[in-house]
Amino acid sequence: MASGAPSSENIQNLRISMVTSADARFPAENMLDGTTKSFWASTGLYPQEFIVTLPSLHVIKKITIWSMKVAGWTISRSGSEKQFDFDEVYSEDIEDTPDQTLQITSFTVSYSDAHRAAAAKHIKFTIRKGYLDFYRVSGTAERRKSRKSAVSGRDEGSEEEEDEEEQEEQDNERVVVQVKERD
Repeated sequence: MASGAPSSENIQNLRISMVTSADARFPAENMLDGTTKSFWASTGLYPQEFIVTLPSLHVIKKITIWSMKVAGWTISRSGSEKQFDFDEVYSEDIEDTPDQTLQITSFTVSYSDAHRAAAAKHIKFTIRKGYLDFYRVSGTAERRKSRKSAVSGRDEGSEEEEDEEEQEEQDNERVVVQVKERD
C-alpha cells in the first residue's frame, strides 16, 4: 500500500448516497476508491455536504478524512433507514496546510461514547467553511468491522490493542471510517 493512502479494505460496502456539489471531472465516488490521488472537488460555496451510507447499522469507532483547503468539518450520524434525524458527533475547525499538502483530520469515538450513541446507517460530512472557494476530499472508506474491537478483535482498551493501533499508525495504514457492528 502506498504511504499515506487510505486503506481500501471493505470499501465496497460503502456508497455515497448524497452530495451537494458535483463536478464530472472529480466525482464523489472518488472518495471511496482507496487512494489519495483521486478526489471529490467542490463547485464552490459553503456549506457543502455528502452522505456515506453503510450497508447496515454500525457503531462509529473512528473517522479520518483526507482533504485540502477545508477550514471546518461537522460530522453527524443517522440510524434511520432513511436519511433523517442526524445527530452531530464531531465538529472541528481545521488548520490550513501549505501548498498542496493534504489535511488529515481524525477522531475516535470512545467505547463508552459508542455505546451511549445509537448506531449509524448514514454518516453526513458537512464542510462548513474553506480556505479557498474550492476544496477537495480524497477519501472516505470503511476499513474494518467485527463484533469485537474494530481495531484488533480484542476487548477495548487492552495493551495489545494500543500496541496494534500504534503499529498501524507507524505503517501509515490510515483509517477513514472504521466501524463496529451493533451488538
